[in-house]
Amino acid sequence: MNYTKWVDKYIKYSGLKIELEKFVKIACFLPIFFISLGILLYILLGFFSLLVVMFILILLEVILHISLIFLANKRAAIAEEMLPDALRLISSNLRAGIIPEKAFIESARPEFGPLSEQIKEAGKSMMLGKEIKDALNRIPEKINSNLLRKTIILISEGIIKGGNLANLLDGLADDIKSSLMLKNEIRAQVTSYIMFIFLALGIGAPLLYASSLFLVETLIGLSEILPTQTLKAGAISLALSNITLSKEFLLHYSISLMCLSAIFGGILIGLVKEGKEIAGIKYIPVIIILDLSIFYIVKYIVLASFSVF
Repeated sequence: MNYTKWVDKYIKYSGLKIELEKFVKIACFLPIFFISLGILLYILLGFFSLLVVMFILILLEVILHISLIFLANKRAAIAEEMLPDALRLISSNLRAGIIPEKAFIESARPEFGPLSEQIKEAGKSMMLGKEIKDALNRIPEKINSNLLRKTIILISEGIIKGGNLANLLDGLADDIKSSLMLKNEIRAQVTSYIMFIFLALGIGAPLLYASSLFLVETLIGLSEILPTQTLKAGAISLALSNITLSKEFLLHYSISLMCLSAIFGGILIGLVKEGKEIAGIKYIPVIIILDLSIFYIVKYIVLASFSVF
């Protein structure tokens, strides 16, 4: 099944020591348990309790699977950061006259993080008689990094074409270091855009929604106490009629729009900052909490200060 393949792949990428069958059993048990609980609570307490249980189920399933992606991305980022130093160390060992398989094993330093384990695995494969190309292909198997995959492809092609492995590793290390530095500079430049998006969604939006809600509630109050007739003052006429919208509907509508804006805003921040939509998911809860906190604070202050209805 595609689902089990996806889970198996990301368990390897995330470095978790959990078996595939156990993870799948947990993921499948949660819906069975919560659906059964939801039906029972629906019979005893009503439809709202069923909605709450379904929301908790969806939240747990999302956290369970998104955590795999976050851990995989974190390991990949660490591996990419350590990759130039690892390549230079392997090159230094090769220049010192150490055979390739031993050079890889001795270069597997603990500070290289997840990359260290894969380099050691590649060295062991060479010792067991595998070709360098096949052994190198094992390095990106448990690290979800496009940069690492492309680097291994370039090393393999260089070996096939008869290039000097030590010189090739040094050249790739310099290129990767330069690209990472350029990436960090670009990330620093887009910080202003991220701050603008965050301030607009996290502070500006709840201020506007709270003020608008106060204005609409005031108009609803006026329509209830003033006569439904047209008031004329010179060339200006104002017609007041009963407004059928309820305050509860407007409150729920404002909160829904803020949550929706926070979701798309968080995705946009992740896309701008890290180039991945999935990276923005971690910003969504922060924006939602900030939105609701400021919204209710401003709503309380404005209504307590000016409302007479």
